[in-house]
Amino acid sequence: MQIKQLEALVNVIDFGSFSKAAEATYLSQPTISSHIRTLEREVGTKLVIRSTKEIYPSHAGKVLYEYAKEILNLRERALIELKHETSSISGTLQIGVTEFPSECFLPEFISKFSEKHEELTFKITNYSNDGILDAILENGVEIGILESNVEKRNITLELIADVKYVFITPDNSSYIRMQNEETELVELLKNSRFILSQDGSVLYQNLMRYISSIGLDRRDLNIIASMQNVRGIIEAVKNGLGISLVPAQYLTGQDGILIFGESNDSKYLNRNLYLAYHSNKPLSPAAEVFAQELKKNTLRINPVRQRIFNPFAYSSVSIC
Repeated sequence: MQIKQLEALVNVIDFGSFSKAAEATYLSQPTISSHIRTLEREVGTKLVIRSTKEIYPSHAGKVLYEYAKEILNLRERALIELKHETSSISGTLQIGVTEFPSECFLPEFISKFSEKHEELTFKITNYSNDGILDAILENGVEIGILESNVEKRNITLELIADVKYVFITPDNSSYIRMQNEETELVELLKNSRFILSQDGSVLYQNLMRYISSIGLDRRDLNIIASMQNVRGIIEAVKNGLGISLVPAQYLTGQDGILIFGESNDSKYLNRNLYLAYHSNKPLSPAAEVFAQELKKNTLRINPVRQRIFNPFAYSSVSIC
């Protein structure tokens, strides 16, 4: 098996077309067909099924396709690693993020990262979860950091951290009593004014999923305000406007705020943070180094959980 043959197989399956695979690799269509036939002779079975309407992989083709992607990715990583040894990291790295990572940890990480790579600049754009995946596929950004593990063709997701959502209330006698009485969240939501996050945001989507899971919908919330910025929501809660749902990582204490739901094990209040990138396109040297540093030094789940992501270990509130 040769690299060109494996590239041909991957591209034919990805594009569902011999002609498009040829265009992607700057080869002729007969050459692509020849690579596939050679592979099929070597493994002794059909890898690609050709019908009048479509082209799709056989079972053996699917198996070899997965191995071929691993081999091609490993080859690209080896080449990139060699480039790292002989060249500096420069240019502009385009990153897509949801609101939480863009506000809570990414600025600090990038500040430290840029000290080692002074020639690299960054373009950071906020998207929804789906927006990040679309931007990667459309070459709008090279890597993304998001709060969704929804599978999408040609996107690789790597788990990098936990995100915990909690309900916060003003620190007053009414909510202190509810906390002491261990009031259920459904009752808290029914009997409180609610500050809603922006429609369509990750935070809004998680809230809607959670209240649906406990038998409520948006009409059951007594919405007093809708706000775009999580920091603004927290300040509004501190000042008694209402209650809300926020990522616990925005909080480093409880002065002026009471926290409900920290022990709730609902999958909608316990989310994960993912690094996303294109499965079939090698990362640039800058993106590769950035991703490796991100996973190695900042967001490994076990070391970080206590150092950064435990908001209940402090006595006063600050934001991020």
